[in-house]
Amino acid sequence: MKKVIDTSEIIGTVDTPEGACEVCATADATYDDGEGRLVVHLESFLRTTTLRAREKHIPATWLPTAETITESVDPSETREAARNIFHRWVRKVRQAAPSLHNA
Repeated sequence: MKKVIDTSEIIGTVDTPEGACEVCATADATYDDGEGRLVVHLESFLRTTTLRAREKHIPATWLPTAETITESVDPSETREAARNIFHRWVRKVRQAAPSLHNA
């Protein structure tokens, strides 16, 4: 398995009972040369923004649950395909946060 991308994006900030939290989306993509298969693990979470507190992931029922996407792609298309999958995931996470719909 060859690493393709390991990326994250802060989508915005929301208010929670724990205080302000960043809405985050992540993707970890690998490519199996033998199978010609791209595997992308996608996650979303909230994390505290308080610098004095240890980083903590806060659960939110409105966030999409983690997904794993598997696609057959040519080796030359792996990076672009993984980035496209991640961008779709970011849109899905953004749409899940009511206060970020217009962001």
